Amino acid sequence: MASLQYTTLDVFTTKKFAGNPLAVCKIPSGVTLTQEQKQTIAVEFNYSETTFVHPCSNEGSEVPEWQVDIFTVKTELPFAGHPTIGTCCQMLGQAGKTKGKFNVKAGVIELDYVDGVAKASIPHNTHVHSSTDLSSSRMLEWQSGLKSFYQSGDLKLDVVSPVKGMNFAVVELKSLEELAAVTLPGTELDFSLDQDWNVGPCFSKFYVHMPDQGDGVKRLRTRMIEGSFEDPATGSACCGLAAYLVLKEGVKDGKVKYEILQAVEMGRPSDIGVEVEVKGGQIQTVVLSGRSVSVMEGKIFYE
Repeated sequence: MASLQYTTLDVFTTKKFAGNPLAVCKIPSGVTLTQEQKQTIAVEFNYSETTFVHPCSNEGSEVPEWQVDIFTVKTELPFAGHPTIGTCCQMLGQAGKTKGKFNVKAGVIELDYVDGVAKASIPHNTHVHSSTDLSSSRMLEWQSGLKSFYQSGDLKLDVVSPVKGMNFAVVELKSLEELAAVTLPGTELDFSLDQDWNVGPCFSKFYVHMPDQGDGVKRLRTRMIEGSFEDPATGSACCGLAAYLVLKEGVKDGKVKYEILQAVEMGRPSDIGVEVEVKGGQIQTVVLSGRSVSVMEGKIFYE
């Protein structure tokens, strides 16, 4: 009977049953899975994402490389943050390596893994959409719990894509009370995108700036909502949000470090690190970082 080895991890945490669950499936050498089979397995796990790791393409190298496919329960993604960090911890941890590479649909991701912390220099092409039909009033209709805090037109939001195929409404709130008022409406919020970027799913990312602690680190509290689903940790959205804020604030040169705490409200707190390097007002690198902890392992029989 055909089977795959799998491990589940909780990502962006060191505590089991916190953070964001992830299933990592290892495809054996000589085995080919169709995209339909991968999608079916992702539905079976029913996590926000499942990764499929193909055999190492340069076995024995000091910098091993793997092709990695990332699936939600609905579709394949070109890139996603928490699957990258969790899969990095799993694969480089098992290999006993400190550096590696993933080839994903969005490009090549360079990896570091030291003292249990995974860092991923992610593909980035931050785009702020100009021709979207998502308005403040439409967001308030979708998130009715915010109506007691805002009048129509007062809510600050933009639509941002960290890479083509991943799209987020980023909504700035003023307090943790407002963040707690965000609900799961049960209906998805789709919005129009710029013509050359009109591809991929749409999500909503709510954020609050936390007080400055004087150490140069910018801190945010966030939540990510899609219809009836709340994601405990969304690395791609955090990367897109951090890059968007750096551009919005007009940073010209230097590195800006963010510490982002997500999903406290749903009881799965996730600690997400993002560092954005800027030169001449242009984003040079976006590095996502975090930890993970193993929870389960076994076989999945797919035939």
